[in-house]
Amino acid sequence: MTLANPKVVLWRPMYDLAGHDMLKDAGVDVVIVDTPNVDELKQALHGARALWVRTPERVTAEVLEAGKHLAVVSTSGFGTDNIDIPAATERGILVVNHLGFGRIPVSEHSIMLILAAAKRLVWGDKAYRDGSAWTQRSGNKYFELDGKTVGIVGLGYIGSELARKLKYGFRCNVLGYDPHVDPRITNLADVTVKSDLFEMLAESEVLVLVPELTDETRNMIGAKELATLPPGAIVVNTGRGAVLDLDALIGALDSGHVGAAGLDVVYPEPLPDDHPLLAHEGVTLSPHIAGGTVEASSGLTQSAFEQITTALKGEFPKFPLNRLAWESDKSRRPEDTLL
Repeated sequence: MTLANPKVVLWRPMYDLAGHDMLKDAGVDVVIVDTPNVDELKQALHGARALWVRTPERVTAEVLEAGKHLAVVSTSGFGTDNIDIPAATERGILVVNHLGFGRIPVSEHSIMLILAAAKRLVWGDKAYRDGSAWTQRSGNKYFELDGKTVGIVGLGYIGSELARKLKYGFRCNVLGYDPHVDPRITNLADVTVKSDLFEMLAESEVLVLVPELTDETRNMIGAKELATLPPGAIVVNTGRGAVLDLDALIGALDSGHVGAAGLDVVYPEPLPDDHPLLAHEGVTLSPHIAGGTVEASSGLTQSAFEQITTALKGEFPKFPLNRLAWESDKSRRPEDTLL
């Protein structure tokens, strides 16, 4: 058991609540901050050695400064855009994330949104229930995914798995855009990589966005990019909301140039109650749940547990993002095991 009962703060509950008991059983003093209130979090961080954070809460330099004894910060998934990693490195705090757990659920969810948009599922469900479907169903344009050209932005774990499913499950012609892609991934997934985004967009009857959020990808799909798509194209975003300009998307939907959209992520999140996308019949929405399956949640929680407890023992966890933090003279790497 433990010698020190180190304090670990969870900013929002873990996806799998079993993780709370796992940490407690390992000898950790678990404190859950289930509010977006930064002042409450900062108060809870007094004496804490580790912080786990769930998107969309943001770990800023201000938050890190309040955690005077933090040794490690864990994301809730793969994305790290909600953590100021340079500020953590400057303070000697290690940051970890969790690779590969979104590959299956997000690729499946992406295909679900493509099909829902192509078959006008939202309209069909509502119209069946209110009785209007039977006089309108022949006037709609539904289309088949089989054999279509699909463009994917972002060819990491998720994008490559999505490409494989589309290629071999739906016989799609799969194109990809990712300036930083590992060519071994694209070879395995049998994707035709385009070095020019607009060249890919011009051929994409379906566009799926699954990149990381970086300065390079923020707002990368706007009015000009959407206008480059073939008329009637479908746009799906299961990556990060800020990659897609929603005002531009609304304009493209209203003009008919974009035929439909499927969005699991948006920016801002959640949308305000009066946002026009909420009333748009051409849009299928899900509340940022693409990666939230039982299987993925369990895996992510286990990974967080293992990496946090490993760090508290003074050892490098499996997926450190800023090793330099623990290799500098400001390192907060525990000198004696805390567990």
